[in-house]
Amino acid sequence: MKGNLLQPVVFNVITIVAMLYALGQLVFEGPKLLTSSTGLIVMLDELAEESDLVDETVVSSFTADQDQRRAIFNNVIVVMVIAIAANVVANYLGRGRHHTNLSRIRELEAELRGLRGG
Repeated sequence: MKGNLLQPVVFNVITIVAMLYALGQLVFEGPKLLTSSTGLIVMLDELAEESDLVDETVVSSFTADQDQRRAIFNNVIVVMVIAIAANVVANYLGRGRHHTNLSRIRELEAELRGLRGG
């Protein structure tokens, strides 16, 4: 029975670790990407003020794109946190059900042994 229980637990642990890794990458690497695009927007904005080579629509387009990426970035973080929490709760509830079922199986086996012996 332990071998059967071990497989789902191992896969759930792998899932949680993978999601935590992805979440860590987003949290630690994401701001670097957002910062570099902010610098680009500032540079384009300065160029737009200095010359007519950069159209104002280009700057506003980059700004809108950055806002959209920031929203997606935040949504991905929220979804990852929800997925990790849901997986942890599911594992906890599954363990409780497993122990309940296991104790009921032992009771039924004891009754069966009693019926065979009597």
